[in-house]
Amino acid sequence: MENILHKTRIAFFGTKGWFFTNKYLEKFISSGANIVVFVQDTTGSFKSTLQDEGSGEIIEQAAKRLNVPVLTPEDIKDKKFQKQFTLYKPDVIVVCGYQYYIPKEVINAVPIGIINFHSSLLPRHCGMHPGFWTIWYGDRTSGMTVHFMDDGIDTGDIIYFSKVPVKTGDTIETLYERIWNSGMTLADKLLDDLDKGSLLRKKQDYSKYTYNYDICERDFELDFRQPAEILKRRIMMLPGKFYFNLGCIKFYVYDCDVLNKPLKTRKFKINIPYLINEQIIFVTPRQFLAIKKVKKDGMDFNPLDLLKYNNF
Repeated sequence: MENILHKTRIAFFGTKGWFFTNKYLEKFISSGANIVVFVQDTTGSFKSTLQDEGSGEIIEQAAKRLNVPVLTPEDIKDKKFQKQFTLYKPDVIVVCGYQYYIPKEVINAVPIGIINFHSSLLPRHCGMHPGFWTIWYGDRTSGMTVHFMDDGIDTGDIIYFSKVPVKTGDTIETLYERIWNSGMTLADKLLDDLDKGSLLRKKQDYSKYTYNYDICERDFELDFRQPAEILKRRIMMLPGKFYFNLGCIKFYVYDCDVLNKPLKTRKFKINIPYLINEQIIFVTPRQFLAIKKVKKDGMDFNPLDLLKYNNF
């Protein structure tokens, strides 16, 4: 069993089998966190944009190895669970990938409060799937935010944050890995500052607040009114997921490129394939998007044949 180096009694909240939870669970344990109880959500209704969930020790395995109790409430608002939870007398709750809204009754059950690790730079991209929306909107910077939780959605005071670049060609996995790795030192700092009782708090600027709704099918339709670079970033994060419509037929893009070509006419149209230098391109407000690999009905489709659809 790892040595307990810290005095602050922690209740660790996470999701069974999710790599974000597993990664930070390993970090807190190896750093000597004094975890007195685990609270987990099962993966039955869990939603993630990750294609590869990764690996690592899950909560139940760690709980058994460390002889720490684990609670799996069907409803976190259940009074029976809340009463049982208080028996372990945690000083603080640390949340790493727990998907459900935590009610005031649980927030008020610990003297220090609830501290959450969120994979974006709050107050931007509050809520679900922050990695997906970071790339979707074309952000150039992201990071990890450690913040207090209140009764809003990721609206509590900020304690620390880290910053990382968002790179062209990032998948959701590569972006999350960069964000999560940047947050490792924040976990150590949090443990030290909890013991010292020296956590700083900074109010969020709610004028910059953006909330992520759950992803729907329409979010994967390419909008050629957006700059080509943003469209490329979307495509490369989930190749084969984003599509465009021609004649009510969906074409799914697996590879693309951005071309810097001057326009020679003012009479171009959006959502129409054009042939330039033997490449199929779509005009956007900034640069061209060249289609390199596309599929129709699950089969490879020659991009040059898209020209047959430009009269629809």
